[in-house]
Amino acid sequence: MPVKTLSDTRVLITGANGFIGRHLCRALVDEGARVYALRRTNAFSSPSEWASHLDIEWVEVDLCDSDRLKSVIKDTAASHIFHLAAATTVDRGFEIAQRMIANNLQGTINLLHALEATSYTCFIHTGSAEEYGMATAPFRETTFPQPVSAYSASKASAALFCDMYHRTLGCPIVILRPFLVYGPGQPAIKLIPQAIQAALKDQPFPMTSGRQTREFTYVDDLIAGYLKAAVTPEAIGHTINLGTGKTYTILEVVEQIRQLTGSRMRLQVGALPGMSHSMFLG
Repeated sequence: MPVKTLSDTRVLITGANGFIGRHLCRALVDEGARVYALRRTNAFSSPSEWASHLDIEWVEVDLCDSDRLKSVIKDTAASHIFHLAAATTVDRGFEIAQRMIANNLQGTINLLHALEATSYTCFIHTGSAEEYGMATAPFRETTFPQPVSAYSASKASAALFCDMYHRTLGCPIVILRPFLVYGPGQPAIKLIPQAIQAALKDQPFPMTSGRQTREFTYVDDLIAGYLKAAVTPEAIGHTINLGTGKTYTILEVVEQIRQLTGSRMRLQVGALPGMSHSMFLG
């Protein structure tokens, strides 16, 4: 039986200029898809830095601009939509709630509403493992979300709307929940890039106790999951965790980086306070 691919299909990606979005763009171009990549007009970095050699059509749109979004959806006529756009921040306080609601929840609702007048094959919504919050591990797709931040609550709410659209309107939606993604191009503020930089420079590395456990997912493996979900009809209507099923302590990961680089980096264990409720921060 031939392997299903997205060759010669029209695909639309929101959040295309982000860490995961960039890898997905490359993979879809390699698949032979016609890629429409959405980015905000005030995006921090330009795609010209990494996408100049890729056959991608860039479209500037804010998901909070519902009229402009409807026009873009109509013009691109994509059969597969990958929704990655989200407001993210290392701040997990509650004072950012309005921004999280506007971008992560209302933006998703606007996108779903814009798609109502079109015919499409699959809508992939990117959730977050943070939605599980303080629930008891191991996390199953049936585990009830217990978000503990404005970010995770907005993502859980957006997922509920996606599920509602599928159940009530029959929309072909798949919800993916990635677990702590890492790999080339990851923002420098994240754990693994920070540890690598410190190791290469033999600098001291201040950290927490390091006893926190995390499930790390390499970005190429994650992208393979996206591509598989998009061409698997049986995935429609389901929430799927994307991870390895294996957990490691932060200390184990940093120590492994030190060993692999042969670094003299000194680990300052306990120099930083542990962050409560930071279940999946990278």
